[in-house]
Amino acid sequence: MSTRNYRKHIAPLVALTAAASLAIAGCSGSDSEGGSSDDAVTITFHSWLPTQDQWTDLIEAFEKENPNITIEFTREEDYGDYLTNLDNEILAGETPDLYGIQVGSSFDDYADFALPIEEYASDWIDQLNEESVNQTTTTEGTEAAIPLLTGGMEYYLYNQTLLDELDLDLPTDYDSLLAVSEAARDAGYSPFAMGAAEEWHNADFFVWLSNQYGDGGDVYKAAAGDIPWDSDSLVEAATQWQNLFSEGVFQQGATSTTTYPSARDDYFLARKSIAMPTGSWHIGAALSSSPEVPGTAVEGDEIGMATFPTLGDNDAGVTSGVDFAIAINADIDDDHLVAASKFVEFMAVGEGQQMWVNTLQGFPVAEGMEIEVGDETELAQSSLDLVTETLEEASYPRKLTVPGKESLENDLGIVLQNIGDGADPADELATLND
Repeated sequence: MSTRNYRKHIAPLVALTAAASLAIAGCSGSDSEGGSSDDAVTITFHSWLPTQDQWTDLIEAFEKENPNITIEFTREEDYGDYLTNLDNEILAGETPDLYGIQVGSSFDDYADFALPIEEYASDWIDQLNEESVNQTTTTEGTEAAIPLLTGGMEYYLYNQTLLDELDLDLPTDYDSLLAVSEAARDAGYSPFAMGAAEEWHNADFFVWLSNQYGDGGDVYKAAAGDIPWDSDSLVEAATQWQNLFSEGVFQQGATSTTTYPSARDDYFLARKSIAMPTGSWHIGAALSSSPEVPGTAVEGDEIGMATFPTLGDNDAGVTSGVDFAIAINADIDDDHLVAASKFVEFMAVGEGQQMWVNTLQGFPVAEGMEIEVGDETELAQSSLDLVTETLEEASYPRKLTVPGKESLENDLGIVLQNIGDGADPADELATLND
């Protein structure tokens, strides 16, 4: 059994410092009417998104529209590294003016340091999808962050050119998934390059998978403490998860492979695997405009995206939810608030939202906004249509959101790593029981 290495979370210290932080913000009288945007101002923005290929164009477009505002952007590619560094900034009293935030079990902790959106977005918040705004509302009812992108799980990118060379079809069920994976291995390729070293991906995959057992939805009941984690349906799902490793669907060493960059760069883009499990946000790799593919071993190959085949008793569809939101520091001063508010509006309902969703990083939250792409291959267009349709039909949330259980995703992800490495599914799941 692999060693448990739970990441330290900031919840205890958050509880001690949040009240003081918010009190300072209250004394400042910050609101969207205060301050002046006439003087030059620099806004700090820390996040794991936008990507390296996306943020330059987005920020340049904003600064062109707002020449007196400079965005100082700091980014980590790895989400776990980002949270660690954001924790340190918060504890040091150096929370950035703007920071990325994701829905899930830790949302309330980071939302404690965010300015309620009624302080700066009341004039345009009704232009956003209501359900997305609900997902960035704390359990106490505070709308604390602006949703910018939605996404879903579980999809996979596949190399159609490579599949054609191997005379393989896309799998439609577990038996054909096993057959395709075996054929890929026999031909010298890794099958589905899974980044199981990352707890978030393991948890996302399992939430999607677990809804296919029992009556569906048991994983949310377990997260809330209503049923044990080692309930029959969840043990069945965890056993099937283990089979993906033991029966060779996922590559050897999957639990030590990160999704980004390793599964993507060292396997899929290196043309060493036929496919890569990922989220809907990676659909952009299938388009001709993708910045990832040029210069890699798969340049010139046709790339597509599909939903992962149903592995359980029921087709529960994909999971979906807000994939990225942006928060404003509750301790921001008036001048910085005016500038930060302009950037958030630009990214949520302005040109920035259109630019970003056009990269296919995620799907729009602004009502009536549609993704704009140029002429694409039939495969790319059909892949985009499939992702759009399945997200619209999704009925289960992607993330587990439970007050007071900010480490749940991380803990579940580690349990799933252990199961992937051969530990008993029931015993491992039982460690998550309260």
